[in-house]
Amino acid sequence: MDAENSAYIEQLYRTHYRALYVLAYAILQDRPSAEAAVQEGFVVACRKIGDLRHSEDPLRWLKSTVRHRALHILEERRRTATLFTSLADLAPGVEPAALDSTDFEVVELCKGAVSESELALFLRIAKGETTFPEEAVRQGIQLPACYKRFERIRDRLQKALGER
Repeated sequence: MDAENSAYIEQLYRTHYRALYVLAYAILQDRPSAEAAVQEGFVVACRKIGDLRHSEDPLRWLKSTVRHRALHILEERRRTATLFTSLADLAPGVEPAALDSTDFEVVELCKGAVSESELALFLRIAKGETTFPEEAVRQGIQLPACYKRFERIRDRLQKALGER
């Protein structure tokens, strides 16, 4: 990005950050997620600087982009909530400390239920190190296939822990 476009984006950021943050927060009800939505909105603005500059109303363009990013985060949250099983459902009566990831027995149990690459995929998403869309790109698969793969891994892990 050239210096002129960089200065333009910086000026928009300084001028409109608060309004964009308030918009994202109203949707997400979470400070870190609202900040992330605004940041992601500006990343899109940097990538599509021509569209932004040719827009009749740059603030409206930014609001639309940030709203879209916030709704995407909200949808990702909703989908993740439906995919993840609570610890109480996953391993009834087991204390969280008993499922510490450093526990050799649990790690071996999980490795016996799924492949190491499947376990790595599951843990990357479960720990929040990656998102479903990012993982779909990494795996070279469509997003719905990534969700389905995650569900199958989760179900096999749940079964293995339930049999424990």
